[in-house]
Order: sequence, then structure tokens, then C-alpha cells
Amino acid sequence: MFLVLSILSTFVLSGLSILSAVQQSALNLRQSVGGSIHLIRDEDNSRNWTYQQAPGGTLVGYTGSPITDHEIEKIMQVEGINAYNGVGDGSVFARDFSFISGIQFSERSDYSRLPSVTNSEYYKYFQRGVFQLIEGRHISPEDNNVVLISTALAEKNGLKLGDTLTVQCNYDAGGYPDVTLEIIGIYKSTVDDGQFNTTSTDKRNRLIIDHHAMQEIMMTDTVQFDNGVEFFVNDPENMENIVSEIQKLDLDWDCFKLTVDNSGYKAVASSLTAMQSMITGLITGIGVGSVGILALILHMRVKQRIHETGILVSAGVSKGRIILQYIAETLLISVAAFGLSYFSSSMIAQGTSDFLFDQIAEEQPVIELEAPDDGSEFLDITGKYIPYDTSDMVTPQDIEVRVTGFHLLLVYLLGGCIAVLEVTLASQSVLKMKPKNILTQMN
Repeated sequence: MFLVLSILSTFVLSGLSILSAVQQSALNLRQSVGGSIHLIRDEDNSRNWTYQQAPGGTLVGYTGSPITDHEIEKIMQVEGINAYNGVGDGSVFARDFSFISGIQFSERSDYSRLPSVTNSEYYKYFQRGVFQLIEGRHISPEDNNVVLISTALAEKNGLKLGDTLTVQCNYDAGGYPDVTLEIIGIYKSTVDDGQFNTTSTDKRNRLIIDHHAMQEIMMTDTVQFDNGVEFFVNDPENMENIVSEIQKLDLDWDCFKLTVDNSGYKAVASSLTAMQSMITGLITGIGVGSVGILALILHMRVKQRIHETGILVSAGVSKGRIILQYIAETLLISVAAFGLSYFSSSMIAQGTSDFLFDQIAEEQPVIELEAPDDGSEFLDITGKYIPYDTSDMVTPQDIEVRVTGFHLLLVYLLGGCIAVLEVTLASQSVLKMKPKNILTQMN
């Protein structure tokens, strides 16, 4: 019985330790990669738009509710969200500097679109490695009239950190003011812009600014996030629950909708999630098998001691005392067996984990994340069409397993409870018999 309990508890303790290590590795990975929920305008709802014929074509105007700080404040109260980044949209002429010129269709086509951001560190171009900040710092929510520019634009115009540049909105309505921006950061673009770019689609011309500067450039009364707000969560596993809580908020859902992005985690976590499922299944199987084996052993043990039980009952020992004696004996054996399993599982858990992880990792397909081939990536300034570059992502190569006192305590508690229950049940069939019948079966 001692040997069987030692083997079974070693299997269970090793499984619990491996599962705990896998869960912790998965949590660390989810938190490092993260995920996001994007609140955007519902552009599919035609009631939010107006269309007017004009000499140059059709003028399209958005008439639905804008995304403002009011919506952000409500969503940030949802548990599980730790940060956000809103993205605004505008277009400007260069007043005291020059953009990198591309294909031009008219004199007024030498302009560039520019995003405004809450925190440029969370801007997708930086998050996914397309832009890399090499000088200065990122834009923060407290900044006012600041800008990040590319190395190519800085070299073309002889600009450096601390210098200023002036822009003006290029919309046809006119009357927009000149706005001066201070350069606080310079980034390098890893995108090879080809010869067929216009000035506005060339990523090297991206001026990344703060929302206050955009408000002044566009002459709006409030800060508006025309390209939506991205809310970042610590654990992508809770994404569905967080989305459900956001949808319960009192927002104008006729004008807004949510999209979810946890593709980065899915790209690097397939091995962990597969192993987590497998270990859970193994522990469940081992647990059920252990209970069955233990029940059989204890039942046979009680049956083998029917002679002893008959004598004790005949001598006037109460049935309850006999059961307590059997329980005490079983628990003494269990305590020693479970204690031994702590050392044996410590020796085999890491090797077992490495073997299982290597086997599972070889079977997992490589997930490719590609941008949709619809041409939108050439015009988009949010970066949502840029795929994750998984080559530099930290992917788990192994899992460090440690058998802890907490795992041993679980084995003691669960094993002890099962042993007491099984002894009690196994003893009932014998102790229900009358002493005369027990003694008769002795022969």
C-alpha cells in the first residue's frame, strides 16, 4: 500500500507542478504580448453619414456621435483594462519645412496625413516594430503641441530634437491657423517606401502628434478620436468577459462597435495552450485512476482483515473505533508515502515537462499573421493592417517546473480526504454484518 500510494502521489504531484508551471508561463506570455479591444465608429451604419453632390464629386460627412473622453472614462472603469490609446486623423501642408515628395496630381497634393495619439508607445506602428524610436521620447497624455518625425524627414530638413516645425490643415474650407510643433522624438521607419507612393502615403512623412495639437490644427471644440480608441488588457484570456462588460455600458452603440485583437498571443502561445490542455487531461485521468486503484486496494485490505474485525467486534470494541483505527493506520502510511513523493516528483517533474513540451512544440503549426491584401494598408494611418512580426517575439523554449509546498499540501489534503472516505466505505460492508456472521465467514 505504501508503494502504491507513493507512485500514485508522485504522478499527481508531478502533474500538478507541471500544470502550475504551464499556467504561470502562459500568464507571463499573455501579459508580455497583451491584447487590445478597439472602439471605433460604426462606418457600416448608413444613418451615421450624409452624402452631398459637389462639383468635385460626392462630399461624405459623419453625423453620428463622435468618440470623446466621455466614452473613454466609462470604459476605463471596466476591470481588466490597464491603458488606452486614442488615434485622431488629419491632413496638413508643410509651412516651414518640406515633405519627402511623392507622386503629385496637383499643387495641393503635396501634403501628408498625420495621426494624433494619446501615448505613442501604444501606437501600432511602434508596437509592431514598423517604427522604432531612436532619439528622444514618446508622446504622453500630458504633452501639448509636440511631434515625432522620421529620420528621413529630419535629414531632409536638417531638423533635430528641440527644433520646431509649422503645419497647416489642408482642407478646402481654408482659414486654418499655422500651428507650431516641437520635435520631442525621432523614429526610424523600417518600411521600404517605393517609388509609387504619394506624399501622403509615404510612411516617412508621418508626423505623429498629440491630441491638443490636432484640436488646434483642425479647429475643433473637443478632442475627437476619429480612428477610434484602443484599450489594452493585461490578459487576453479575459478578452470576451471584458468585451461583454463594455457592451453593457451606456454608450451610443448605434454609432460605435468593438473589435478584438489577440493575434499576437495566438501566434506564440499555441504550444503552451496545447500542453495546458493535455496536462489537465492527464491529471484528471491520473486522479480518477488513482481513486479507483486506492478504493480497490483499501476494499481488499479490509476484506483480508475480516478475521481481525470479527475478534474486535466480539470483544466489544465499537464499530466506530474499529473504523477510526483503520483510518489512522491508512493515514500514517499516506503521510509517509506522500512525503516521499515530494522528493521523487522533484526528480522527474522537470524531465517529464521538457519531454512533453518538446513533443507538443514539434506538432504545433507555425501561425502566419499577414496583412489583408485589400490596398487599405497604403492609406491607413492607424497601423491596424500591419501584422505582428513574430520573429522577435519571446516564445517559450521550455518550462521551469518547481514542486512547491503548496502542491504537496494539496496532495495531503486531497489524498487524506480520499483515503478517509475510501476506508469508511470499504469498512461499511463488513461492519454492517453481525458478529456471529463475521466469525462464521472467518472459517
